[in-house]
Amino acid sequence: MRRSRQPGEVQRLAAEKSTPSAAVSVLSPTVRPAACLALAACLAVGAAPVEGRRPTDNAVQLVAVGDILLDRGVGRRISAHGPGYPLTAAAQSLRSADIAFGNLECPVSDRGKPAPKPFSFRASRDAAAGLVGSGFDVLSLANNHTLDCGRSGLTDTMAFLTANGVAWCGAGLSADDATAPRVLTRHGTRVAFLGFCDIVQDASYPGDNLPSVARASRQAVASAVQRARRVADVVVVSFHWGIEYAPRPTERQRELAACAARAGADLVIGHHPHVLQGLQWRPRTTWHGTLVAYSLGNFVFDPLRPAAGRTVVLKVRLGREGVREANLTPWVIDDCRPRPAPPDIGAAMLARIGNLSRELATSVVKGRFSPPCAR
Repeated sequence: MRRSRQPGEVQRLAAEKSTPSAAVSVLSPTVRPAACLALAACLAVGAAPVEGRRPTDNAVQLVAVGDILLDRGVGRRISAHGPGYPLTAAAQSLRSADIAFGNLECPVSDRGKPAPKPFSFRASRDAAAGLVGSGFDVLSLANNHTLDCGRSGLTDTMAFLTANGVAWCGAGLSADDATAPRVLTRHGTRVAFLGFCDIVQDASYPGDNLPSVARASRQAVASAVQRARRVADVVVVSFHWGIEYAPRPTERQRELAACAARAGADLVIGHHPHVLQGLQWRPRTTWHGTLVAYSLGNFVFDPLRPAAGRTVVLKVRLGREGVREANLTPWVIDDCRPRPAPPDIGAAMLARIGNLSRELATSVVKGRFSPPCAR
């Protein structure tokens, strides 16, 4: 099991293209000019090797979860019970993974004016402190709420994560930086993370030389995946896409997934619909393919519909050749925090995902998937 990370702990920061890693001082979110300078130089965050786990085959265990909101109802629970409240039941699963990944659905900032939109979110640094000790290694910022407090809110969020040893993908100090791969190395295997948002930003318009989230387009996705393949063994791409509460992927989701697969992505993870969608295996060669999880639903959230309170923890075993196997564990969101689903509810959830995946010509049996070449 990995040791838990403490707020403010210094982590190694690795450059994007095999340049020597250098020790970097902790970035204080309150010292914003210094934070921005450090952020401009930082393209990846590396954590210390996992103690006591030395697989001989360089396998990496990735755990991925859905949307994480720290405002609204969740924020009220945090105020009442403390920052560790939302992830009380999930922290052990997150810490036990080599890499834990999720989608942060709000900026962490006390600056900027709330965007004039129906749902505008923000979290304080105190509220977000629970993310640090829970075991998250990398978070996607490529979503339609990252800019809810403007560009200053985005830079504050990146500074907070960097200061606490958590990598991010899908955002940066410029459009080019936003599409740069964040590479984490575990057991000698380099895993690159990319993030893209395909939902219209109604808070801030894109700017090439301004802090931004990565916008999804076929050209941008293909270019970024190919760039990541040159510096990593495994490429994971996160998309914020689709239609809210739709149980099946749209043609646009399938199009972007196919684009990422053709460019060489090994794993695609989707967010935004707030409900679970199926898995799809997209073969690339006889021995390689791309696993697409079109939507992992919510994870830490105050769901507005019953279906939005059903979620999963996706565990993927990665090798240098890509996805070796994947398992879905059913969870439910209870009073804004996830917990393992009761057996009857969990079985029904996995059967539903199996049916949705079958529609995508993919076999997922009781939450388990193995690439056809591994069977």
